[in-house]
Amino acid sequence: MAIYEIVGNIIFIPSLFILSMFLAFFFNKRIVRKILFLEFDENVKNLAPRDFFYSILKMEKSIKSFYLAEILFLIADTVFILFGGYAMYLERLEFSKKYSYLLISPMSFVVERLTAPVILWVSMFFLLLLTLFMIKKEKKRVSNMLNYLNKRNLLNSAKIDFFNSDKIIKSKGILQSDIKLGDKYLFSIYPAYILPYSWIKEVKIEKVHGRGGNGGFYYLNFTLNKSFNPVSIFFSKKEDAEQVRNFILKK
Repeated sequence: MAIYEIVGNIIFIPSLFILSMFLAFFFNKRIVRKILFLEFDENVKNLAPRDFFYSILKMEKSIKSFYLAEILFLIADTVFILFGGYAMYLERLEFSKKYSYLLISPMSFVVERLTAPVILWVSMFFLLLLTLFMIKKEKKRVSNMLNYLNKRNLLNSAKIDFFNSDKIIKSKGILQSDIKLGDKYLFSIYPAYILPYSWIKEVKIEKVHGRGGNGGFYYLNFTLNKSFNPVSIFFSKKEDAEQVRNFILKK
């Protein structure tokens, strides 16, 4: 039982938590790159410009891997807490009967051992709620952005530019953006942005300082001459941000 507790409480559940998040980021990166390289259904390609961009930019597509990872972890952690906790309780009950002079109750013992899995379960549950909130909020933002572009008759040329462009800046980091640079537009899938170069008033490279050896990360801070709020797109390396900025400045 001691080995089971060590594996379950110290290794298995925390490791499952880390693995689920890593896989979510990994598959999210793959989904984004498949979109940028036009690897999706022909029916999507044939949609009207607004429907096409909404289909590929909606957050359900890019965040699907996070959503599934959170659900699967909650299920696995719930099974572990219920069945693992019950097994611990039965074994501790037998132990208490054998050594009745010990004052620690079986339930107290189980609660102590399940503290980490329960904390991770609560954390993941709130992450799931946050994911659902982000999906709802981002859907509204993307819809408003596309409506704004559509009213100015820009989406048709944006779709043509998206298909004709083969210049893609791949971010080295798993958390940062991949960017597609067209002749007239910048396309970011996650976070979702379509930026006409003519709208960009100023673009600066900023740095967010972090702890550890990486020293932080960089982002492009866009100031637009239209009614959008300033836009920030993050990169793991300064070279990637500079490459995008230099391309935009040439345009």
